Amino acid sequence: MRKVTTISLDEKTAAIAKSLPNFSHFVRECLLRHHASLMNVDECPFNRVERFGNRCVPRVVNRPHCFVCWPHGKPSETLVKNFLAHQDLERLDEATKSENWHLLNLDQNITVQNSAEIASNGGVKANLWGRIKAKLGYQQK
Repeated sequence: MRKVTTISLDEKTAAIAKSLPNFSHFVRECLLRHHASLMNVDECPFNRVERFGNRCVPRVVNRPHCFVCWPHGKPSETLVKNFLAHQDLERLDEATKSENWHLLNLDQNITVQNSAEIASNGGVKANLWGRIKAKLGYQQK
């Protein structure tokens, strides 16, 4: 059951929140990560299974997300089904990271607090399109 909570944001954090596709999901994810870090969780508390590369099952109803086994966030049901069909754990990790791009980036230790220090030229959407164009080899004229 979801609980509705109101929070206060300043102009800077309101702009960041508006740029996220699902602000509530982002806040829930941040709270779970914060809780896990406070408990110094560095080992999976759930049963690990061989079919997921000795990791816990990523999608279990009414169970908190395990950031030890799934550091890029919980993969969608579609991604898990694709994994079960192809058995490619690296592909699942990359797809999950791509799908959850709006969550905290643990590889770069970027959080909302220091995101203002990151050079930006038009916000999240412009930066994302810039990265996509760069990967495809498009150049600005």
